[in-house]
Amino acid sequence: MNTSYTSEGHTGTHPQVVLSVVRRATYTVAALQGDLDMLTAPALRDRLLELLHPGQGILVLDLSHLWFCDAAGIAVLISAWHRALALGVSMRLAAPRSHVAKILDDAALGHGLATYPTVARALKQPAPPALEPAAV
Repeated sequence: MNTSYTSEGHTGTHPQVVLSVVRRATYTVAALQGDLDMLTAPALRDRLLELLHPGQGILVLDLSHLWFCDAAGIAVLISAWHRALALGVSMRLAAPRSHVAKILDDAALGHGLATYPTVARALKQPAPPALEPAAV
């Protein structure tokens, strides 16, 4: 099943964030495209939370076409990760562009959210032992 969602955001080169979803029996890959900022983050958060279900296994967020991510975007990723942990879902980030990877290194990874260089690598890694979400 493929699904696309759009959230209106600021005007500019990438005025929205688009979420394209591919579901399989043991995993879901959600590709983000555009800018993840304070204007697009709330709608994206709702969509990510809708993707999470007990027993789903793995959720990989493909960030290869995410052009920008600010603190609100990081907060959305961490919030979705906390929900994933509560449901027993292994959430992973994959293929961030260099400037988004820098932001993730500075913020989200300190919380324990795993990032992989490719979607394929994120899917091949075994599920880690259950983790408790970090206090925010």
